[in-house]
Order: sequence, then C-alpha cells, then structure tokens
Amino acid sequence: MKTKKLLLLFFVLSAHKFAQGYGLYSDDTLTIYSKYFRESIQLNLHLPETFPFCAKTTQYPVTVIFDSQHDRTYPQIINAMDLLTSEAQIPESIIIGIPFNMQNRRYRTSNEIQSGDTISGIEKMELFLFEEVLPALQKKHQANTFLTLVGHSRTAFLVNYLAFNRPNQVHVAVALSGFLDSEPLSVETFGAFLNDASNFDQTFSYYCATGTALEERNYWHEYQMLDSIVKTKSLPAKVRFTLYETKKANHMSNYWVALPLILMDAFSPYNDILDSWFHGEKQIKSRENLVQKFERELSKAGTVIGTELNPSITHIFSLASEALNDNENYETAIEFMKMGLRYYPNYLDFYGEIIEFYKLSNKNQLALEYKALLRKKTQEAMHLSPSEKETIFNYLDED
Repeated sequence: MKTKKLLLLFFVLSAHKFAQGYGLYSDDTLTIYSKYFRESIQLNLHLPETFPFCAKTTQYPVTVIFDSQHDRTYPQIINAMDLLTSEAQIPESIIIGIPFNMQNRRYRTSNEIQSGDTISGIEKMELFLFEEVLPALQKKHQANTFLTLVGHSRTAFLVNYLAFNRPNQVHVAVALSGFLDSEPLSVETFGAFLNDASNFDQTFSYYCATGTALEERNYWHEYQMLDSIVKTKSLPAKVRFTLYETKKANHMSNYWVALPLILMDAFSPYNDILDSWFHGEKQIKSRENLVQKFERELSKAGTVIGTELNPSITHIFSLASEALNDNENYETAIEFMKMGLRYYPNYLDFYGEIIEFYKLSNKNQLALEYKALLRKKTQEAMHLSPSEKETIFNYLDED
C-alpha cells in the first residue's frame, strides 16, 4: 500500500501542475481581436483542473467576471471560486475575466456613440462577448452554452443590460453594488422585464447585492425600488430574484464578499448531492446501483440549474471512498472510477486506483488489463516529463 500512496501523490501533483497560482484552475490569458472595438483585448482565462484530461464530449459552463483589472479584488474572487469548486459547492466552469480601465470603462458600459460609429460602447461590448468571446470558448475550450455574468458598479449595470437583451443566453446574472436608473435601461423597465414570462424560455436567476456602508446607499435604494416593482406580481416560474444585503461591506469589498454566497445559492442543487449522501439518508447502504443513483441525482441537479453537469473529482473520490468504508465495496468504488474515466479519460489517478482496487479484491487479470491501459496513457501523456513517466513505468513493472 505504500507504493500506492506514493503513486497517487505523484498523480495528483502532476494533475495540478498546470494550475499555477490556483489549486483547481489555470491562470492563463486569452487574446481576442475584436472587430467591434478594432483592437486586440487580452482576457484572463481560467480553465478547470479536469480540462487537460477531459473527453471530447465533456463540456463546461462559462462564468464571466467583469473588472478583472482589479489586482487585489479579482484574485480574491478566483480563489473563492477555486475553493467552492474544490468543495463541490459549485461545478467546474471556464472562467473569463474581462478587464476595463479608466479610459474605456464608462464608454463600454454606456450608450455613448463615438465619432464615426453607428452603435454605442455598450452595444459593442454585447457583440464582443456574444459574437467573439463565447464562440471562441465553445470552439477551442469545450464551453457549453450555460452562462453566468458577474459585474460590479458600472459593470453591474452592464450585467443588467446584457441580461435584458439576451435573456435566453444568460442563465445567472449577478449585479453587485450596481445602479439601474440610467440610460439605456431603467429600474421600471428592468422590473417589468423580470415580471414578463414571455421573455424567458429557460431558467434565469438574478442576484443583486449591496453593502451597508454609507457609500452603498444609492445602490441599495435602487435595488429596493427594483424589489418593490418585482413584488407587484408573481415572478414567472422560470425566474428567480434574490436581493442580498452584505452587512458592513463597503463598495469594493461587497464585490468579493457577496459573490461566494451568491454562487453557493445559484448552484445549491449541485452541492446538495454530496450533502444528502453523507448527511441525509444513508444512501450508500442502499442495494441500488449507487453509480446510477448518483448519475440520476447529477442529472436532476442539472435540470434544476439549467445545464448538463459534470461530476467533480471530489464527487468521484468521496463516493468511492465511502463505498470502501462500507464493507470494502471494491466493486462500487471501481465503478465510480470508471464513471470518472467517461468524463476525464486522461486523468491518470483513476487508473492507479482501479489497479489497486482490483488487486485488493484478488482480480489480478483485470488489474493487469488496467496496467496496460495506464502504460499506454502514460506513453501518450504530453503533460508528463520523461522522469515522471519513468516513475509510473517503474510502478507498472512491479509484480
């Protein structure tokens, strides 16, 4: 078992190596030339841990964070999402950070039309996101169509504008310390939009939040106005509206303090899966096929949220470990690992676990078959160095 522990430690480290500054996400950039802004725009790109190892059919939702130029606030947001992902409270997503600066922030969030143009800055921003950024992610990074938008202050207004114009392309809209009563959108117009069921062919969740510091009073007042308008009638069945008050937060801190709570709520059906398994009914004791049961619950959570969900590495290892604790149920533990391989066929940890589980259950021929598969995967692995491959080969050559 000592060899097994060494092997798994090595695999985990090799799987995380690409992530750099964050545990479960990469810290990359993506440069896109925009025909609308007539310039190249460099975006922050954070790919999930499993992306380098996933199947071609595995896709990820997209979360867009506006104002990524904040060099203190933005890392707090990504670290929070990193931790929530690790705890299986939110699903892995492709995170895109879109920066603004003092020169373009107002223009790109307003109806100002510059000389020689026919459309405004905010219209250009909409086209840049939906016609240039998202298609690039879908083409090159296996993004699906589920979209979460997060903005603060002026970019919170941008979130409202984009949700208003694209209600069937935005699934979760998060507007933090933002304003509404400004052209080209007003509180009354946005409230009427939320109350009109004909606007929504899919589930749509809208979250807004302000702090309680004095500088937040105007934003809180406008959100209260919106809340009153929304409550004049019942919301459509597919729409959720949630207003948060972040105690003691000022304008900037509300951005990164409020967001984790909102994301936990928006994706709560995903977190509820493990919560119910370990703290609700003792489902692990059931005679039912537990992998099929888990996949049904994952599918049900996806239906509620509005997208097909992938199991996380946390799901897979947690449920396999629980199966082992239940009278050393190696067969179920192996099935959870094989389920993981359907989504992430190049995640080498799974092969090592299956080999050891087969050996411990005295199914040595099956262990040999998975050793052959692991050898082939190791030979093909582009992310492993020669010395790392040698370590795995030495393990495979043991009796």
